[in-house]
Amino acid sequence: MVIGPNLILLGTWFLTVVNGNNCPVQCKCIQMSNNALRVDCSSQNLKSFPSLPKETEELYLQDNLLSVVPAGALDNLINLKKLNLSSNPLHCDCKIWYLIMWLSDGNVDGVSGIKCVYPAPLYGKPVSQLTANEITSCSRHTRHCSDFLFNDAFLYALLLLLFFLMILCLKTFKMIKFEIKVNDNDIELRTHQTPKVGFLKRRSLLYLKVR
Repeated sequence: MVIGPNLILLGTWFLTVVNGNNCPVQCKCIQMSNNALRVDCSSQNLKSFPSLPKETEELYLQDNLLSVVPAGALDNLINLKKLNLSSNPLHCDCKIWYLIMWLSDGNVDGVSGIKCVYPAPLYGKPVSQLTANEITSCSRHTRHCSDFLFNDAFLYALLLLLFFLMILCLKTFKMIKFEIKVNDNDIELRTHQTPKVGFLKRRSLLYLKVR
């Protein structure tokens, strides 16, 4: 009689806790209603963001070593309603923009607990309250005057080269000579044929006059 209830409790726990292929390593996935999952990855010294199942509705990642949320890490969690990222050494630099935009698009609980740790001027600042002016470590590629001068010089050199090639082609065409060789036999043939043609013309005229 004692073994029966224990087996029932063990079976209930086994069905509730999901440790299959969809559940990240070092995390515990608990089945909730409507196939939703509560994913608990807290206090696991995680340094990289885990790959999460799309059924995740509650996500607990507090007390880890996460410094950044990679771009696209939360895109498939369309049913996420609660996120705990507190007590993580988040670096609020350019890479934090993905998390800022994701938090601004959704309605998730626990946003206020997501705070910056680095850099020092932003320590304790909620990520959801960050502004563009506060994130000053973004390395943007600025074009200097030397870049424009180099690009323009290269373009002008290319145009000058094309101009010289065109002049060279024209000079080459002018230097080409065509020689026409006429055979002596052809000249003699033409001289012999010319009187005959004239004679035939005169003969035809005389014939017409006689008639």
